[in-house]
Amino acid sequence: MLISVFSTLWLLLFAFDAVVVVALSLVLKNKTVDDKAKVMMGIGIFNCIYWIVYKIILSMDPTFEFILATEFPFHLCNLNTFMIPFAIKSRKPGFLNFCFCFGILGSILAMLSPDPHFVNVALSSIKGYGYWGTHHVLIIQSILLVSCGFYRPGFKEIPKSIGILLVLYFTMFLVNLLLRKITGLPVNYLFTFGMEGNTIIEALYKIFPVYPLYLVPCVVPLYPVCMGLVALGRIGKGSPDAVHS
Repeated sequence: MLISVFSTLWLLLFAFDAVVVVALSLVLKNKTVDDKAKVMMGIGIFNCIYWIVYKIILSMDPTFEFILATEFPFHLCNLNTFMIPFAIKSRKPGFLNFCFCFGILGSILAMLSPDPHFVNVALSSIKGYGYWGTHHVLIIQSILLVSCGFYRPGFKEIPKSIGILLVLYFTMFLVNLLLRKITGLPVNYLFTFGMEGNTIIEALYKIFPVYPLYLVPCVVPLYPVCMGLVALGRIGKGSPDAVHS
């Protein structure tokens, strides 16, 4: 069975995510916050290793043009994959809130608008279990931060989360400039230089035709989206020993 956006397999994988999140949340519900941290740290480290191994195998795939400069973990979902273990270790509410909100949003966006190389591929292929697998683990661990009772999100952390996003965005713009100068390739992490063929991004650039500033107005609709995620994360009493904002 091939996977593509809104295909049966695509939907089943999200259903699988929900089952895993519920199951792990129930298992961890009455554990101490330290035990929850150990389990989630294990999942986080696993996904980091999973991503690295996936990229190594992908580099050997003759059907994929692997260019190292464009394969660093500098897109939003990949950044979250490597940031979550540090967020768990630090237990800083603003950091955790960023990983909760933008881990979910980053992975969902990546799976709604995947690179054409990863569409209509078998889940058993490296492109299938690599690309789709790492993103599904990310969405599971992002939700689990809150659902298991490790972290209770707060509305006052949203500005900090968006601030982290903006810092990463402009940092990646500088990284893109540096890699473009070194390699001569159109490196474009976090799409600071647009995204050809994406109608939404192209429309945003027409409204504000300045790289990388054209995406900055997106923080306006992002704020209520983050508020919605935080509101969902605050349903119920929450664990008494959870990390609070």
